[in-house]
Amino acid sequence: MVILLLGLMILVVVVGGYMAFRDKEQLKDEARSLAGFLEEVRTLSALKGKRYTVEYDLDLDDQKYFVWAPKTVEAGDIVDSEDEEESRVAVGFHPMPTRNRSDGSRVYSTWIDHIAFGDGSEADEDKIKIDFMPTGGSHWHLVYLTNEDGDFYTVEVNPFTGAAEVYPGEIKPEEPERLK
Repeated sequence: MVILLLGLMILVVVVGGYMAFRDKEQLKDEARSLAGFLEEVRTLSALKGKRYTVEYDLDLDDQKYFVWAPKTVEAGDIVDSEDEEESRVAVGFHPMPTRNRSDGSRVYSTWIDHIAFGDGSEADEDKIKIDFMPTGGSHWHLVYLTNEDGDFYTVEVNPFTGAAEVYPGEIKPEEPERLK
């Protein structure tokens, strides 16, 4: 009986540790995936010489990110009507990962908690658009991803190069010299 109880306690500890490790790894993978997506958008913008726009949709029921890309519009395409310079279509949709609960409901296992900018301000809209310019630059912004355990990863986009870096934790931008 004692051996059975010890075996059950060890099983609970091992399974709990594995689940926590798996959740943190999934968060890190999602942060790397977002950084890779942003790097690809930056590269496409520079190679094609056109402006691309990443849109973060932070709606709690259907959170995702995607890109508005220049394209010849075809029948059935969803077109960005705000941009009068060129036709742009939404492509590259990436929904945030969800998990089924025991009651059958779905919940996000990883999601974008919030987005901040280089000046320390935070976005308060549900839809945020960030432009990537043909020169390779973009707006300085930080995307904070989190999970149910409260772990954070930060994806920082450099304003000059448009490069995306991934950091564990919730990194706060340093205040620019001109604002100190």
